[in-house]
Amino acid sequence: MAGLTVLDSLIPHTPKEARWWEPEPGGKVHCYLCPRHCHIGEGQTGFCFIRANRGGTLYNLGYAQPAAIQIDPVEKKPLNHFLPGTKIFSMGTAGCNMGCFFCQNWDISKSKSDQVNSTHLDPEQVVAAAKKYGCPSIACTYNEPTIWGEYVVDIAKVARREGINMVMVTNGYVTREAFFDIYDYIDAANVDLKAFTENFYGRITLTHLQPVLETLAWLKRETNVWFEITNLMIPTLNDDPEETKKLCEWILDNLGDDVPLHFTAFHPDFKLTDKPRTPPETLHRARRIAWEVGLRYVYEGNVFSDGAHTYCPGCGKILIRRSWHSVLENRLENSHCPWCGEFIHGMWKNPRGQTPLKPRPQQPASSPAPIQH
Repeated sequence: MAGLTVLDSLIPHTPKEARWWEPEPGGKVHCYLCPRHCHIGEGQTGFCFIRANRGGTLYNLGYAQPAAIQIDPVEKKPLNHFLPGTKIFSMGTAGCNMGCFFCQNWDISKSKSDQVNSTHLDPEQVVAAAKKYGCPSIACTYNEPTIWGEYVVDIAKVARREGINMVMVTNGYVTREAFFDIYDYIDAANVDLKAFTENFYGRITLTHLQPVLETLAWLKRETNVWFEITNLMIPTLNDDPEETKKLCEWILDNLGDDVPLHFTAFHPDFKLTDKPRTPPETLHRARRIAWEVGLRYVYEGNVFSDGAHTYCPGCGKILIRRSWHSVLENRLENSHCPWCGEFIHGMWKNPRGQTPLKPRPQQPASSPAPIQH
């Protein structure tokens, strides 16, 4: 990002000791940050490439080492019900804890920390940059921010003190042990629900579906994080109407009808170049299915369509008119439709420095209904 002077720092990088790990016999370490539960030998890294065992201690090689920085519209995350029309300071590091064949940021997510051009940026500098460029929020995005959770938490502590919001754009692959440590500091999230079959998750992402569903349930039941869901629709792999219906029914039954759902178009990339781009009609069909199931806020992404707008679920009028990631018109009045008075769920005003968020509700731990295989 040209002209961002805080990125010119030449401070030497010292690896940060990680959290969420324990020593094992023979000099190995057990990382329990994500459901992979990597057991890492001396001199090796976990699946994510940036959590490394050095001398029997686990280090986060991505701490304060962003490999991608950009100022984006918040709608690009995508978040349509969180401070619409605002800018968000977005950053990511190397590595990922999933192995998605279709990754669209594979140049950093499939790289080790020493294979990318990164810049030292400590948490205070991140927040200072966001403030300098008029961004009310910071997004941890591009690669999977869970794997640099230590950095996320430290940025968030400074951000909270300075009145800046924190956003996670995530695959949702995190353990319960680490989840609350990270998300207690997060204001909003977009979670990729990449498909609704274990077969897809196992073959195409090299992970499992159930942990992602559990993360979504924790977000809903045990936090006050505003979150939205994205489903990238890939022709022949996860675009079957019956699968879409089951995905929407699960959201309705486990999360409610007010969680925004984004169906987005795939383009060929990385190891999945044999599939065509997603036809717009696939997204239109998915959106109709979601509405028929009973979801109230359903969007289309990566295409120009009426699916970018926010409609009132009460009277059907357009409340927020968008073109791609740009907000053209916002008719909301104090979180309500100006025509029929319907309450519209979302965070429409900056939660930092204004009305404090209520404490996280204390509810017994529970798992969402498992999928049917």
